[in-house]
Amino acid sequence: LSCVLSVSADSLHEDFRIAGCSDSDGEDMYALDGEEIWYADFTNKKGVEPQPSFIDHMTYEEGTYENAEAQLQICREELKKYRKAMKDIPVEQDPPSSPIVYSRDDVELGEN
Repeated sequence: LSCVLSVSADSLHEDFRIAGCSDSDGEDMYALDGEEIWYADFTNKKGVEPQPSFIDHMTYEEGTYENAEAQLQICREELKKYRKAMKDIPVEQDPPSSPIVYSRDDVELGEN
């Protein structure tokens, strides 16, 4: 037997991560409440914590940058697989279902 007295979905903070890659570049970034708190600097091979001095500094674990590098390599391998799989798929070129006509002059509703 179990019972739930109350449930709340209110959140105090919003945690966000962006990760991606291309042949020549990569991105791995963490943010909290819309503020960037950590990102991988793949050029200088280190993690950067661009937090302002007036907040309590948050530090990421040892190995976070190394994990970002590993994820970047996985991303690039997956990118190669997707490109190979998508190479022979023809691009759809369906014409519009009805012609689209644009007026030369600005038009306002209700005016002649």
